[in-house]
Amino acid sequence: MGLSSASPGYYTYSSEILAGTPTPHSSDYTVNENDYLTPNDAATNMAYQHIGPKFTNSFFSETWVLMRRNFKNIRRTPELFLSRLVVLIIMGFMMATMFKNPPNDAQGITNRISFFVFTVCLFFFSSNDAVPAFIQERLIFIRETSHNAYRASSYTIAGLITYLPFLALQALVYALLVWYALKLRGPFIYFLIVLYVSLISTNSFVVFVSSVVPNYILGYAAVIAFTALFFLFCGYFLHSNDIPPYWKWMNTISTMTYPYEGLLMNQYQTTSPFDKYHNVSGFQILKALNINTEEAKKWEKVYIMLGWAVLYRILFYVVLRFFSKNQRK
Repeated sequence: MGLSSASPGYYTYSSEILAGTPTPHSSDYTVNENDYLTPNDAATNMAYQHIGPKFTNSFFSETWVLMRRNFKNIRRTPELFLSRLVVLIIMGFMMATMFKNPPNDAQGITNRISFFVFTVCLFFFSSNDAVPAFIQERLIFIRETSHNAYRASSYTIAGLITYLPFLALQALVYALLVWYALKLRGPFIYFLIVLYVSLISTNSFVVFVSSVVPNYILGYAAVIAFTALFFLFCGYFLHSNDIPPYWKWMNTISTMTYPYEGLLMNQYQTTSPFDKYHNVSGFQILKALNINTEEAKKWEKVYIMLGWAVLYRILFYVVLRFFSKNQRK
């Protein structure tokens, strides 16, 4: 019995194998990486067989499925949101007891302003735990999108919608703890909206940063650095008109500027005095801080924060769509 019949996988001569198939015979075959590529005619035939939509499911179906998966993951690992909620509850209780009954003088005004700026910083820092969220899912995202399991836009929208109710709960709990204890003035709904939108914008920023860094260590470093810069240029240490012209743009892009000014406008847009010794009204405080005193202007702060949130989500989508690896063409 010949060798060829004894072993179906063994061939005596290369001529017994279909042309174009590599063989281990060094006498008539030289290794070429092109030999491992699909022949052009086969690629052409496959192209005809796969004519149709690139994605099997619609955008809304993908978004719904991804949202369900996100909520299931949150149920399995609730510590991500529960830890943030517990931190805000503890800090809200501490703030409500520390800044309670401020004196009706210049020191009381300073105390109240310090409360607002600390609240803004607290909400920004509370979003830092979102840094490893996408970094841990990056390989899963690349693998699934490389097989066209879903669109990058579906992933972006599903992630945003998943966060919204949890961010609303965090803002509401903190607002209820400090609002009545500190007897803040102005519409409570505006105070709540500023906190909520601030969380959305900072969360969007942190998620965007996590998409452009290779690991969570660099992600935390980048977020902390930007947090320090945003805090420095938010208008608390230097009023916006005192910031040097070449650094004005930092005040504009700081996501802390707008919630800080919005909270102050909500508190001090009134003629009521806050300093019994010098009869200083709320409007005078805002003018001294170079903050607009018009009632309608405070809603611009909310719109700008929403604009930043949308921009960061768009940038996040761009990174996913055009800079993630292994995307099939």
